[in-house]
Amino acid sequence: MPIFENLNLEFEQGWCCIVGANGSGKSTLLKLISKEMKHDEGSIKGNDLVHYCTQSTEEIPKSLEEFMMTYTSKAFKIRDMLNINDEWLYQWDTLSFGERKRMQIAVAIFEEPDVLLVDEPTNHLDAKSKNIVITALKSFKGIGILVSHDRELLDSLSQATIIIKNKHIFTFRTVFSKAMNEHLINMEFLEKNQDKQDIELRKLKKSIQSQHEKVSQSKKRMSKKDLGKNDKNSKTKIDLARFTGKDKNDGQQLSKLKAKQTKLVSNSIKTDKVFELGIEFHKSSVKNIFPIVIDKNILELSDTKKLSYEAFSINEYDKIGITGENGAGKSSFLNHLLSTVDLKNEYLYIPQEITQAESKELFDGINDLTNDIKGEIYTIVRKLASDPIKLQDSLIPSPGEVRKLMIAKGLLQSPSLIILDEPTNHMDLDSILSLELALKEYKGTMIIISHDKTFLDAIASATWEFEKEEDDAFRIIY
Repeated sequence: MPIFENLNLEFEQGWCCIVGANGSGKSTLLKLISKEMKHDEGSIKGNDLVHYCTQSTEEIPKSLEEFMMTYTSKAFKIRDMLNINDEWLYQWDTLSFGERKRMQIAVAIFEEPDVLLVDEPTNHLDAKSKNIVITALKSFKGIGILVSHDRELLDSLSQATIIIKNKHIFTFRTVFSKAMNEHLINMEFLEKNQDKQDIELRKLKKSIQSQHEKVSQSKKRMSKKDLGKNDKNSKTKIDLARFTGKDKNDGQQLSKLKAKQTKLVSNSIKTDKVFELGIEFHKSSVKNIFPIVIDKNILELSDTKKLSYEAFSINEYDKIGITGENGAGKSSFLNHLLSTVDLKNEYLYIPQEITQAESKELFDGINDLTNDIKGEIYTIVRKLASDPIKLQDSLIPSPGEVRKLMIAKGLLQSPSLIILDEPTNHMDLDSILSLELALKEYKGTMIIISHDKTFLDAIASATWEFEKEEDDAFRIIY
């Protein structure tokens, strides 16, 4: 099944943003432009010198060492602009995802490509890092193509906007927010006319059915098959009707009706499927894992970086939001918690990033489940604003869809504790809203790391701040 048909796009100097639901083909379009993926038909021109910043920071950028070991004013300016430390070159595995993302973008700008493709650059970034990245991307003078769900970033960068809806491509020569308003007005107009169109199509269907019956009757009347050999009068009448073309009128009228139906269907633009949002949680059977008591400790984050915290407890029904700048040790702390506390497999943990190998293993594992369990998983996915049919047809889901599958599969286990590390990363706006509504209704215990203040404010009843004390020392403020 083709992802795009009759696609015709043109990109000019400056930033163009691409928005659409998870799985709509945004990342696929970037892969086609970057030549990472081959197209079956058509051609792409002007993409000879391209740099593609993928969503994932799993891989070390190929030119990282060259960039970090270059001592020109340009390299120094980029490192300074993105607040990159020299020692990061040999610390990739211990860097936060936000720090890796800044390194990835720095290398891209250093290479000075004609076309810079950036896929979800503000995932994992705190407010300070996001502003740093926005400033850096604004400095790029070539053709920039941005995929993101970050409204602040989209409006800060975009000069043109592409919206992908139900395989239809809508282009606007304006910033994201204005383009979206214009698109919504267009969609409202289309929806108002959709009812009229549906009524007309239903009438046409009835007319076509009625005309089919007329054609069938006409064929019977024009047939000599059941006439007697000596019934010359009837045969003469049939020959005369055929000669004058009376037998063709019904058929011609049927062809006209079908042509009108085809034209009406082809000229219509389908609006997006609207899925019922909101997840119903099964009541968890708590195996007495609460309260979870943690003693005072100092956690070694790296050779030089430390995180200190006082003794604390996590009680049943707590909803804890965790905030703090990139590199403060938030994810490391959660991993330490999971490795040192016996939670009796009564928890659901969704990490910040999921590798391609893990994604494929998850997807294949779900496909091997019974139809009943698989159906329950895809019901939850649908309520997180994704189309299950389209998802099952894909070879490997998008990062946003993988996250939804992990959440759906985990929720079926009715966990006593849910731990989510940046759950809104890679998710489209409808999915974020659906997840927010669901977690607000969840009656169990939660720990959520997020830089999305609106999301956390709606869910968390308590906040832990990972605060910087000295150069490489952090502490948790409860």
